[in-house]
Amino acid sequence: MSLFEFVTVMISMILAMSLGQLLTGVTFLIKTGRDIRWHAPHTLWLAFIGLTLVNHWWSLWDFHSITWSYAGFMYILVAPTLIAFAVGLLAPDRSDSASNDLALQFARVRRPFGAVLSTYVLAMWLDGPLLAGQNALGAVGLLHTPIFAAAATPFLSENHRFNLLAPCVASAALVTVMVIRFLA
Repeated sequence: MSLFEFVTVMISMILAMSLGQLLTGVTFLIKTGRDIRWHAPHTLWLAFIGLTLVNHWWSLWDFHSITWSYAGFMYILVAPTLIAFAVGLLAPDRSDSASNDLALQFARVRRPFGAVLSTYVLAMWLDGPLLAGQNALGAVGLLHTPIFAAAATPFLSENHRFNLLAPCVASAALVTVMVIRFLA
């Protein structure tokens, strides 16, 4: 087993458990039988987070040829830990006492969610330049700008329209990143 494989096992487990938590929460909402009050910004952020988890895992390949150090490993753990925390904040609560109102849930977690998600985006923006010598201002790097701005929106604003538009902007930029990666 190479050091890259060893390092990515830990990261892959965090990302997989986060995706599992997200899917389990959404599945619970769909099959619970309770009357759920859906909230578009919450639902769109859930979709963005799902897309982010898949892209994060795929982007790990960028680090297959770097020389790993313990410090590099510790840094590379920051982003998956943050996205797991963001999932924990946003994933629907499966307890019997949980509110069925996703707008209420989003209002309760939007500020910490926005803070954690924007910190995640910064960590992802910097991991390539710090560890793999990538250009932070290259095509993929610059696309982190609208994703960061969108991710900070829940922290900065209660405005429903902004919180509805933000995950759409973030998703469009992330899909563009994915297309660039696919074409490379």
